[in-house]
Amino acid sequence: MAKGAGSVAPGPLGGDRRSSRIEAQAALILGLVEEKSDITLAEIQIELARAGVAAGIGTIWRFFDRRRMTCKKRRRTLPSKIARTS
Repeated sequence: MAKGAGSVAPGPLGGDRRSSRIEAQAALILGLVEEKSDITLAEIQIELARAGVAAGIGTIWRFFDRRRMTCKKRRRTLPSKIARTS
């Protein structure tokens, strides 16, 4: 039975229905990262707020995760041959 007006059939379940709001700001976010490569998620959140977009830290993190972009803040060290480095 097709879902229509007055139908008791359930709607679609699961899936992402909210990422389109942050994805619409992709040019702004990626531009911020290009300008300042060590920008923090909190700084990106502030810049989005200035542009009138409310976004949580988790939302911004998932934006980068979908693109498989990581922002490691740790220094790179040479691997130790005798001890764990981290």
